[in-house]
Amino acid sequence: MRICFLAGTLGRGGAERQLVYMLQALKLEGIETRLLCLTSGEAMESDVKDLGVDIHWVGASGNKIERLRRIIKAVRDFKADIIQSAHFYTNIYAALAGKVLRVPSIGAIRSDLFSEIAADRIFGRWQVNLPNHLITNSDLALNRAVERGLKSHCIDLVRNIVEMPVDRGNGIASASENVSVLFVGRFGPEKRPEMFVHLAERLLREYKLSGLTFKMVGDGPLRPAIEKLRDDLGLSDKELEFAGEQGDMASVYREADLLVLTSSYEGTPNVILEAMTHGLPVVATRVGGVPEIVSEDTGLVVDPSDFEGLAESTKSLVIDRVRREVLGKNGKVHVASHHSLAYLRERLPEIYARQFSAKRIND
Repeated sequence: MRICFLAGTLGRGGAERQLVYMLQALKLEGIETRLLCLTSGEAMESDVKDLGVDIHWVGASGNKIERLRRIIKAVRDFKADIIQSAHFYTNIYAALAGKVLRVPSIGAIRSDLFSEIAADRIFGRWQVNLPNHLITNSDLALNRAVERGLKSHCIDLVRNIVEMPVDRGNGIASASENVSVLFVGRFGPEKRPEMFVHLAERLLREYKLSGLTFKMVGDGPLRPAIEKLRDDLGLSDKELEFAGEQGDMASVYREADLLVLTSSYEGTPNVILEAMTHGLPVVATRVGGVPEIVSEDTGLVVDPSDFEGLAESTKSLVIDRVRREVLGKNGKVHVASHHSLAYLRERLPEIYARQFSAKRIND
């Protein structure tokens, strides 16, 4: 079986990280893969190449018809059995190429579906309806797709996975009384980094908690505005650090005590799973697939419009070291049991086999 993937980008993001995991799982299963990408020269190309997977740039032209022609040729040359989109906004390309070549196409839903459809405007519904099959990473998106009329047998849930790090003991960064609160994500509107800055100001100034520091890891279009907000609120570099993008995220998680996610919408956030593998408890907004991975045993979930709840929940874990440790240990066990590479190695081939069998029947 040969699987040809199509990606819109190979930047350092959650969907791209899951794509690399998929390629890794399929390699271990002896399934040959090739990757087509609309962009070139991006951060995660090296991760793909390290797996021995060929990357073909099909986005040299900005003309959509020319891009589709290049995709069709690449899929045909590879003699792919299935073409799979790694991003929602490339579903149409994969579906049309599949129809031309009579190859099953699989589209991706990477967030909560509604926000993706809205972002793609008039093309949104076609990104859902054109592929032969869809894969999503949350029950929320799956249920929404079915509610919109998609047949349940045309969509599968494939949970995000994460690599487990070397065990670091009790899951707490250090034995000191100092607590480090972490934000990891793109500085974009959907992640609401400004809320994390206001959270830092609330806990440091109004609650007057001592030994408390905040760190924001990531970059994006809102970073200048967020840096200005920090300065306007009178927070120092030591109180709230902007660390930019980091290549060694394991070290970032090891130095933290608590992760806070402030997003207005999500799919299944990789950062939560990554934090849990390092024994970090989580405070997160109740969006997308977050409630499917963050329970009362692993962290605290609040309504995305409830800033007071976010502040109180974060404060409760900052001052309760024992609770942080218990939640962190529970989260680590949960991820190891439900979000491993072994799960992906079993799940993907089973989905592909069904698509391949359906094609043979239809032919």
